[in-house]
Amino acid sequence: MTRPPSGGTMLSLVPAPVESSKDFFGAELQRKQRTHFGRYEIVMTAARGYGVISSFFTYTGPFFGDTHEEIDFEFLGRDTTKVWLNRFVDGQKLPGQWTDLGFDAADGAHTYTLDWLPDRLVWSVDGRELLRVTSAETAIPQIPQRIYLNIWGGGAAQEGWAGEAPDQIRAHAIYHCLSYRPVGADAPMCSDKSEPVHD
Repeated sequence: MTRPPSGGTMLSLVPAPVESSKDFFGAELQRKQRTHFGRYEIVMTAARGYGVISSFFTYTGPFFGDTHEEIDFEFLGRDTTKVWLNRFVDGQKLPGQWTDLGFDAADGAHTYTLDWLPDRLVWSVDGRELLRVTSAETAIPQIPQRIYLNIWGGGAAQEGWAGEAPDQIRAHAIYHCLSYRPVGADAPMCSDKSEPVHD
């Protein structure tokens, strides 16, 4: 984890040392305090590279004494003109969606927003809605979760999705701002600081 010249925090994926049992070392940040319903914003520049995944997501699971619950923005470095939007509820992986962004997420920073409410999930970018699911259509996560930012390299199990990262891959994702506002609260957000970034 480093601080890039442009500001923000850079998370890197690098080959693991030869003495390690792992193929790669990927950086991750986790917020210890749980969050729940509300608005989440991340301003980030996604990582590029075959087999590279950079993401912003909420999560809880068996390690924390819960069922697997998760809501994702995942950027697959093999094609950063799209984003993978996904969620888990009560341990079940629900259908994800590979969604066109209309720009290359690795070329510069954009503001990605998740509105998580008891009856719906809405994923947006730069104020433009990408996907909406409601409780009338599917289950919506209800358990408080932790915020994660990370970058990692796909292995053989990810070949059909993100691809298997080459042995010497090096990649970086930059996270410029992160904000969360609970339902009914008045809290500053990333989008208050500047206009959404457009290419």
